[in-house]
Amino acid sequence: MNLVLYLSPSEQQLWRKDGKVWQRWIGDPDGPVCVVTDFPEESFSEIKTPRLFGQDRSAYIARQLANAFPDSPYRTFLTPAQSGSLYDKLAPTRHVLLGINTAERLDAVLDALTVPVSGVWPISVLLVHLCKRHELPADLLVAMPGVGTLRIVYLKNHGPVLARLTTTSNEISAQIDEITRTLRYLENSQVLPRKQDFQSVLFLGDSSGSEAQMTAARLSLVSLRGKDSAQADWRLALFDIALKSPAGQVAPLLRRSGYLSARVRKAAQAAVLMLIAAGVVVAGVNAFSIVGLLAKKHEQTLSSEQINARIVTIDAQINHLNVAPDEVRRAVALYNKEIASVPPLTQHLQFVAGLLASDPNLRLRDLAWRMLPPAEQPCAAAGAAPLATAGDSAPAATDADARKIETSFELAIPGGYGPRLRALTLRNISSRLIDTPGVTLLRDASKDFAGGSLQGGSEGPESGKLLWCVTLPGDIAGLPPPAPANAKPTP
Repeated sequence: MNLVLYLSPSEQQLWRKDGKVWQRWIGDPDGPVCVVTDFPEESFSEIKTPRLFGQDRSAYIARQLANAFPDSPYRTFLTPAQSGSLYDKLAPTRHVLLGINTAERLDAVLDALTVPVSGVWPISVLLVHLCKRHELPADLLVAMPGVGTLRIVYLKNHGPVLARLTTTSNEISAQIDEITRTLRYLENSQVLPRKQDFQSVLFLGDSSGSEAQMTAARLSLVSLRGKDSAQADWRLALFDIALKSPAGQVAPLLRRSGYLSARVRKAAQAAVLMLIAAGVVVAGVNAFSIVGLLAKKHEQTLSSEQINARIVTIDAQINHLNVAPDEVRRAVALYNKEIASVPPLTQHLQFVAGLLASDPNLRLRDLAWRMLPPAEQPCAAAGAAPLATAGDSAPAATDADARKIETSFELAIPGGYGPRLRALTLRNISSRLIDTPGVTLLRDASKDFAGGSLQGGSEGPESGKLLWCVTLPGDIAGLPPPAPANAKPTP
């Protein structure tokens, strides 16, 4: 909407806004029209209402409007800013009634229009909205010259009190005299106190050369920020405000039904388009999901076909070998259990060599290494029983556990070692075996040596053997090295 129909007592003009420029429009309007009136019959009337809410307050104000403007349907009300507590602002009691009493002329103009009417705004109301947009005094008299006319609006506490349209020449002196007569009327009606200080005046016209006369009339000229009132056509600024549909529209609902129905229809169409767009988006997402599922199903079908082809190939190879599948599975299980599970000998030999590294005089006389069957007692051939276990006792071994290794070794100690140094060397080796996690010592040469010493030095059949027998885990790659001896023997 960019068309404004301006109605004054002497003329009727149609204006159109193209971009940011207003231009006179010749011909019939081609779209909704906003009507701006500039009639002498525009008037304000302030009322006080009881503290009512909702429909009760609306009905009360409607009755007051009917009493104030009984002959015109072009009427409405404004609610100015309320002073006081929050309760006063939630239930305001001060209202301003406004209306246009020239219903016949308005009806004739609106009936002749072939396009919808967005609303009718008195120019006095638009001047009130113009003053609200700038930092101006609360009590202000606004004067806007026209072609042989002068529009005057008085605001008290930022609320409209009086609206006048007088036939005044365009001479500044005559306009100032009319402003002065208006102020005297307000004083006589006790709206303004007598003999007050300078009255603030917003003069929307060329006031050059009137400083002395304004000072004599005790008028203080104010201006809008960033605006040149001497050169601007203020009607165009008021037209801009009217296009935004501010408060103060006075046309009855019947006059605006075509415009409002078109707005509702456009809103409905926009909602339908949004629903259609949403449906298209949802359908597109669903279609994309379906395409993805179909592609995934195709991939799974190809994979299944490839697996079935491999199964057929393997079955053909098995049939060509003339070997039953159960025999193959048993052979694989036997290989994994008896052959692949055999740990490498290198790790265990390095472990035994680490025990002897602390004393270079020791020699390995005999070494036996074998993998224990699951049900066989370790070191049974040596006639040994468990003597010490590093850490907590382990549960019985199963087929799923790591294989256990039995290792027995016999050492030769140099003859130059005396009994004390000999016993210390044996105890050091046994202590290192006991302190190594995962190692179970089942025969201890240091115990055998100590037992022989307690028999008074007599030598039994095996008193010359220095034999240890231990069990080791199948994989000792992660096993820590043997703990160092507490004391290194010296010959």
